Order: sequence, then structure tokens, then C-alpha cells
Amino acid sequence: MEALLPPSLASLKEALERLPGIGPRSALRLIQAFLRKPELLQSVLGSLQQVQTSVRMCRRCGFWAESDGGLCIICTDAGREEPVLCVVKEPSDILAIERSQAFRGQYHVLGGVLDPLSGVQEKDLRLKELWQRIRTEGYEEVVLALGTSPEAETTTYYIARHLADWPGRITRFASGIPVGSDLEYVDPLTLSRSLRERQPIHV
Repeated sequence: MEALLPPSLASLKEALERLPGIGPRSALRLIQAFLRKPELLQSVLGSLQQVQTSVRMCRRCGFWAESDGGLCIICTDAGREEPVLCVVKEPSDILAIERSQAFRGQYHVLGGVLDPLSGVQEKDLRLKELWQRIRTEGYEEVVLALGTSPEAETTTYYIARHLADWPGRITRFASGIPVGSDLEYVDPLTLSRSLRERQPIHV
């Protein structure tokens, strides 16, 4: 079938299929939508160019920021005074937690979880930055919200053991989040209850 496509469309289809959650059929549907509505294609192209030139990682927490070396909207929010740091796997997890409206502290994005089988080690995550923030920013509690996969559990206990002599509380979400699920797929009510009823981690 790919042999029937003009080379430019075949190249676009291949690029789209490399995106998470996009298979061959979804890629073709997107291509058809772009060709049917050229204004949609122009809008997407403009947005992608703006993201490429403007969006960077927040130098403090690792969320998305609009300026190089700048801070994100969460880190610059003076109203977030709760002395709690929530550690998450990816920036999208922050959006999931914020939808619950149950957390008013700060975040730290690790950029993944420990996964030796896939080659993800301590040096590949933002762990050094995490230790630095905990030592210098006066938090009273660290919430480890990394999900429930085996790799996430390993990372949770790795961090908890590293912070064993830290005087603050180390907690995790309460039960209610399905085993093996990512936070972005959990409904806001479940996340809200899990946050309110978070539990200590014992190592």
C-alpha cells in the first residue's frame, strides 16, 4: 500500500507512525484531514514551529516553560505555598494531578523511571536535581507519584531509601490507582482522593 503513496506522503506517514499512539491507520486519517483542510495543516505547522523555538524544560522542576532557561507557570505561582514536593515521571503527569485540584505544592519531573533492562539508569534521570532541591528548598514532605508499574515501584523505593535520613515525610498516593497504570489515564476524582489520603513509605 505504501508503494501507492506519493513519496512526500509516504514520508509523512512514516514520521507520524513514530509518534506514540499513532499506527498506520491513524497516520492515514491524519494525512487525509490535512489534505482535506489545508488551513488545519498550516495551523499545525505553525504550532509545531512555535513549540520548537519557544518551549523548553523548566530549569527548576522540569515541566514545560516558554523561555530558554526560564521557569514554568507553576514555579512562578506565588500562591503555591504548601511545603510539599511531588515527584512525577513525566510532565503530562503534572497536568493529570492539576486536574484533580487537590495539590498546591511544587513538582519535580524525573524524566522517566529506573529501568535497567531498557538501559535507564540513575544518571539518565533528574535525580541530582531532586536531591539538590530537597536539601535547599525547605520542603516538609516529598510525595512519590511515579505510578504503579514494577519500574516505578523500584524507583519509588530507590528514592525513599536515598532519603531515609531526611527529616521530612515521604509519602505516596493512597490505594485506588490501578496497578500498572500511568497517572495521565487516572480520573481526577481518584487522583484527588489518592492525594488527600496519601500514605507514608516504609523502607
